[in-house]
Amino acid sequence: MPMVALPHRINREPDLALVLAPLSADRVAGQPVAEDPDYAWLDEELIKVGSLQHGGIDWAGAERRAIRLLSGLGKDLRVLAHLLHCLQREGDATRFELALLLLQRCLGTWWSEAHPAPGDRGSRWRTRLFSTIVRRAAALAEGLEGAAAPTLRRCRHAVDGLRSATQDAGLSPHPLAELDQALVRVTPAPRTAPPADDPGQGEQAPRHQPPAPEKPSAGARIPELRPGNERANREALQRVADHLNDQSPDHPLGYRLRRYALWRSIDTLPPARDGQRTELAPMAADLAARYREAVQGRGDHALWARLEQSLAVSPFWLEGHRLSAEMARQLGHEPCARAIREETAHFIACLPGLVDLRFSDGSPFADEATRCWLAEEAAAGIAQNGAGEPWDRALAEARESLAEDGLAAALERLDRGLAAAGSPRASAYWRLASADLLHHAGLQALAHQQYQAVHSVVRGLALERWEPHLVKRLEAIGPR
Repeated sequence: MPMVALPHRINREPDLALVLAPLSADRVAGQPVAEDPDYAWLDEELIKVGSLQHGGIDWAGAERRAIRLLSGLGKDLRVLAHLLHCLQREGDATRFELALLLLQRCLGTWWSEAHPAPGDRGSRWRTRLFSTIVRRAAALAEGLEGAAAPTLRRCRHAVDGLRSATQDAGLSPHPLAELDQALVRVTPAPRTAPPADDPGQGEQAPRHQPPAPEKPSAGARIPELRPGNERANREALQRVADHLNDQSPDHPLGYRLRRYALWRSIDTLPPARDGQRTELAPMAADLAARYREAVQGRGDHALWARLEQSLAVSPFWLEGHRLSAEMARQLGHEPCARAIREETAHFIACLPGLVDLRFSDGSPFADEATRCWLAEEAAAGIAQNGAGEPWDRALAEARESLAEDGLAAALERLDRGLAAAGSPRASAYWRLASADLLHHAGLQALAHQQYQAVHSVVRGLALERWEPHLVKRLEAIGPR
């Protein structure tokens, strides 16, 4: 038995030390615990979970006995699972994070040597137990609603650490996708607004107004990068991006940094069956639907921030980056919207064929609207780097005047150019500029019809030899 007092409850990271510490130099996992009275009590008490007796469980007694067994008698994975349940069941985000840290560190120390089935003979059982533990954690994450946003971010970073430890332990990280998405779905507590200087001005602030930036704490540390440690560096960069976006949600730097951290180490396409369908899990359907619905309404800073966190979980969901850019535009943060599109376009340019891939359920990485959005960025790059065609200049002017003069006047500018077009090539580009303007104005359905109309005309003009880039761009937009 250890010579120091054992905690009765795990509330801080140092409380994990005795649970994790080897029991002896020659026998890390100690002795079997199955014959100990505390184990018999624990097993009998927690068998009530989910039964009619669930409300009578002595959770404090269970946690106390689990700590004693793991710290002083033997490392048993069944006891570990019980202890993790105790930590995660209350809806306390700090203790939820501690549970994830405990599991991560167990995987790196005595997981494979623990009772009741150490070594190779227990490999399959440990795999099933790990999946059970993670699925339960995902279900219990629903209880974290209203937790502080910084603590929820630490939980998500803990899942990143757990993912790396899982792979090092020879376990599949796939169960963690469900936990990732469960944490993303949690709505954090709203920030407390400062009291108004004038009590008589009680009007509610407009929804598009960004939240007041938090003042950085005096003891805040800048995360350090560690050469050779890709996972730790990614987490550090994500934390910096979180901080920048919290402090200045209208500045593009944090959104660029998040995508750099997310994609910097991805240099190959994910494996795919039949050249298209991968094993990657899609974004949770309810979350994706909520984000799609949001871009049809008014801007919402809190939901935009939540979408950005979702993208850290699903780096290949290219549609989500388009939705994020559209939310930024709704909120009046046009530089952020441009930065998101530029970074996404750069990512797909580095991985040809990425936009053609699909998730495990068959849903595309990039839907048709996202393909159009990315094609618009490619066209903007050509216009900026080339000599500047008249339709490119007219489209840029139409975009600038859209807010002030309205869509009809902006389209009329392009229609005048179309009327003066002297060749099939010029006509195609003027029509394409009109489609780009419709898409920029948020009229995706009309824009897509226009793209299809131009594509149909172009295919009959044998432009493949005359203007191959135009045809390739339209084929990327068209149906597959």
